[in-house]
Amino acid sequence: MAHERESREDVKQALTDLGWEVQPDEENDAEILGGHGKYHLMVSFEDGEPVSVTISYVGKGGGILSMKWSGVARLPTPRSVVRVLSKDA
Repeated sequence: MAHERESREDVKQALTDLGWEVQPDEENDAEILGGHGKYHLMVSFEDGEPVSVTISYVGKGGGILSMKWSGVARLPTPRSVVRVLSKDA
């Protein structure tokens, strides 16, 4: 399924709107990092395009989710990540 090109700024704004705390790192164009407590999200880029999302939990028990990029409309909220990863703890 093709979707329109989404810029780094589109991704940052979507993450912020969803409630992620986006890390300011203008020098790293390979990823965007976001956080919510012990939950971390990374959007990876190749050739200026988002390609994947990795979510991790660094608390007791830990956990990691990884998925292919499917657009800003499909990015998870911190609340949904907490719900999914806390089931495994």
